[in-house]
Amino acid sequence: MALVTFCPSCNTIFRVNSSQLQAHGGDVRCGHCQRVFNGFATLITVNESAIEYPPPSRPRKIQIFDSSAITIPPDALAAQPLDFDWSPQPAGTPDRLFDDTVPREPSPWLWGLVNIVLLLLLIGQLTYHYRTELTVALPKIRPSLEHYCNWLGCSVPYPQEIKLLGIESSDLQKNAVRQPEITTMQATIHNHAPFPQALPAVHLLLLDAKENTIASKIFTAQDYLLDEKKNEPFLKPRNDLEIRLDFDSSQLNAVGYRLLLLYP
Repeated sequence: MALVTFCPSCNTIFRVNSSQLQAHGGDVRCGHCQRVFNGFATLITVNESAIEYPPPSRPRKIQIFDSSAITIPPDALAAQPLDFDWSPQPAGTPDRLFDDTVPREPSPWLWGLVNIVLLLLLIGQLTYHYRTELTVALPKIRPSLEHYCNWLGCSVPYPQEIKLLGIESSDLQKNAVRQPEITTMQATIHNHAPFPQALPAVHLLLLDAKENTIASKIFTAQDYLLDEKKNEPFLKPRNDLEIRLDFDSSQLNAVGYRLLLLYP
């Protein structure tokens, strides 16, 4: 049995080879009318004895794949069950049924380079997203991360674990002699964490005799830091921080207060 296909445009019949059809995805070009068509769509099997080859004009070498037009009697074109071997065959001489261009596979080193670039991009994104967490797990890499962020135009925030901060002591006093309208709040904040933390905000509530809130204000680090601590951007691990707040309470009749820590 032989495999043949025919051009749907000019009905020229060609003998084909299964391995070359498979290698080209079935796309072939008619050597007679130059139309490109799918050889699988018109593929049939016929008996070898039914094929009439045109007389050669000159001696030809035997080729594994013969794309010359052939003639088959009409009664031999009845469709036969397709039964052929798809196993790889030795490559034959290029013929006019198939396009000369063969798709080239990307070289392995190029795929390796692309994978390395993608991996580096992924590592960079993860580092940027978890930069604060990385400084907690590996404190020594903070300088490198800060340098990396300066290049990207970002910063490395300090952790904000409010549950690991506490107010150790606090005191609210008035200076009745020198400045009776000014009230001073002094307090000590302790960082229980084994890593540095961002400076919290302080929420001060003034209470009346019935412990109802009569005034409330939130102070930032620049409001409560002592002069010698103004340039400290964080609270040191397992360390205390002394703070001071001065505010005008002349219009308030507060008898109590409540002091809270928070991250806005």
